[in-house]
Amino acid sequence: MRLYDVVRYPLDRFDSAGVLLEAVPPTTGATSVHVARLDAGGTIGRHRAVRRQVLGVVSGDVEVQTDDAPRVPAGAGTLVVWEPGEMHQTWAVTDAVLVVVETSGDLDLADPFVERPR
Repeated sequence: MRLYDVVRYPLDRFDSAGVLLEAVPPTTGATSVHVARLDAGGTIGRHRAVRRQVLGVVSGDVEVQTDDAPRVPAGAGTLVVWEPGEMHQTWAVTDAVLVVVETSGDLDLADPFVERPR
């Protein structure tokens, strides 16, 4: 077993505000994982997904948007999936903790995952 300190840094790209990222080392298979801590009122600014992106809401309440569609509320226990090329943004309604996975791989969203209506 080996122990490391998590790398922490503020996200300031995409006009983001109130976001602290905690990074897990990337894999050679083009997958990255971050824990994002958003202050209430903070945002992960509008940007295009380069790879498939999964946002898991661990705690708190956020709103998410794809392209120019209306904002959609997402609370703890929600997974949001953006495909490559989709413009998207996330806003924190309350303090929130998110897990963000970016991957070039496929997702297995079969049972037990159920897609929610918007």
